[in-house]
Amino acid sequence: MKSKVLQDLSLKGVEILSEYEARSVLQEYGISCPKEVMVEYKEGRSGVDYLSDLKKMAEWPGYPTFLKVISREIRSAVNAGTIRRVTSDDEAVVAIDMIIGNAKRYKEGVSINGILASQDVSTRETREIFIGAIADEQFDHLISFGFGGIYVEVYRDVEFRVIPIKESDVYSMIKYLKGKEILGAFRDMRPINMELLVDTVLKVSKMVEENPEIVELDINPLIVGPDRAIAVDTLIRIRAK
Repeated sequence: MKSKVLQDLSLKGVEILSEYEARSVLQEYGISCPKEVMVEYKEGRSGVDYLSDLKKMAEWPGYPTFLKVISREIRSAVNAGTIRRVTSDDEAVVAIDMIIGNAKRYKEGVSINGILASQDVSTRETREIFIGAIADEQFDHLISFGFGGIYVEVYRDVEFRVIPIKESDVYSMIKYLKGKEILGAFRDMRPINMELLVDTVLKVSKMVEENPEIVELDINPLIVGPDRAIAVDTLIRIRAK
């Protein structure tokens, strides 16, 4: 199955997907994503206006929620200061105005697609995983897997395999992670649902295999726990036709 979203965007000359578009691709392959809503950005509107529109939508996730500027020109919302976690209407109004201002300071003339509200799916028992893929001249595509969030850069505890992979490959990658014990019963946390994690990694492999125009893919973090494996932040870069 080819991704219809990727085919349409590639024909339009798009090379870097917005996060909203990237999540649409993941959902085509049955990869779980947070409940979320997005409203179109219009110059001159206030945080009050955007929040009012977001809360009118049926899929409004409620609080706590992450508010985020959606733009193809912002690769890392954390580095750009364009994401905030909020727990009330008062916090949300302030946060929306702040993240829009940060986006404009991050890049002069930045093109903003919209304002996104995304459910906070983390709990005290969840861990953060990283899944990536990259086009490789020698092996076509490689998939990478390891611990997510800041730990990708700090510990570099990551395993690589050539796409396509099978279930035994995913378990092999897990086996060779130095911090694999964290995925089991740890302190007062229950073990993660390993079947959900393995299934998600296999779905990513299939997605990249069936859509070779994908040049780069990062899911960081994938929130995993005893009852979930949910892709939170996603970057996809493709070859335009």
